[in-house]
Amino acid sequence: MQNDPIDIHCPHCGQVAQFHEPFRFTCVIRYSEVPENAHLWGRVVVEELYPEQFGWTQPEAKKPTFHQDGAEGPGYRLNHRGMVECATCKTLEAATISWPEDAYWKWSIDGHDLVARNRDHARQILSYLRERKRAPNRKPALRNIPTVMLTRQMAPVVQSKVEYALEHAS
Repeated sequence: MQNDPIDIHCPHCGQVAQFHEPFRFTCVIRYSEVPENAHLWGRVVVEELYPEQFGWTQPEAKKPTFHQDGAEGPGYRLNHRGMVECATCKTLEAATISWPEDAYWKWSIDGHDLVARNRDHARQILSYLRERKRAPNRKPALRNIPTVMLTRQMAPVVQSKVEYALEHAS
């Protein structure tokens, strides 16, 4: 499972900050032996990345289940509790966020929301918007773009807002 940080607004200075998941989840097949600071959850190896702040407690789920975007139920909720790191104000602290509400790269256009996980993801979205002939089978990172934002009328508006944000972000 990808473990890239997501960009959020720093709770202290409002600039771009990175939110890090406190655990790394990897399929057990990738290891010859489970690392020392890790736990086994079904067929998933869970590594504690910030053991002083976050200790692993196995969720009450029969098999490894991950939830995003406020979904509830047994399993582990991604993009919720973790570490916030801000280069601007030198913050590094444990935090609870609301994703995608706290996203730094977020646009609301004509009642439709577009969210990028980080600057690189925003660039991927922009590149896709610029394509004249877009592949119908989008990469997983591009599947959450609302279809209406890809129309001939709306795509240029979305493209200009994403371009502006990338040019003027800190």
